[in-house]
Amino acid sequence: MKDVIEILRQQIVLCTRLMELIKEQRPEIIGGRAKEASALASAMEPLMTKLMALEKKQKQLLFTLRAKDISTWLADQPESKEQAMAMLLLEKQQKLTAALKEEGAVNRQFLDRNIKFIDYSVNVMTQTAAGVTYGTPEGNGGRPVQGQKMFDANI
Repeated sequence: MKDVIEILRQQIVLCTRLMELIKEQRPEIIGGRAKEASALASAMEPLMTKLMALEKKQKQLLFTLRAKDISTWLADQPESKEQAMAMLLLEKQQKLTAALKEEGAVNRQFLDRNIKFIDYSVNVMTQTAAGVTYGTPEGNGGRPVQGQKMFDANI
C-alpha cells in the first residue's frame, strides 16, 4: 500500500509542476515568442520522462500485485486510513491528468493556428497562389505562380 501511495504522490507533484509550465507556456505561444515557449517545453521534457518512469513502476507493481488497475486494487483492499488516503490521491491524480490533457489540447490549438499563419505568410511572401478560388493568374492555368505550392502535401 505504501508503494502505491508513494507513486501517486510523486505523480501528483510532477503533474502539478507540468500544469504550471503549461499555463506559463500559453501566453508565450499566443504572443509568438517561440524561444520562451521552447524553453518551457524543454523544461517539461524531464518531467514527462519521470512520469513515464513512474508509470512503468506502477505497471510493474500492479503486475506483482496481480491487479488490473490501481482503482480496482484499492477498492478490493480492506478499509483503512491508508486505503482512504490512496483513494483520495488517486482521484486527485486522475483529475490532474485530465486537466493536463485539456490544457495541452488548448496549447496545441494555438500552435496549429500559429503554424497556419506562418504557412500563409510564407505563401504570401513567395507569391505562391493558394488556388483558383483566390484569383490565381489566368495565364498560368490555375497553378501556383512558382509551379507548386510551398507547403503542398503532394510534394
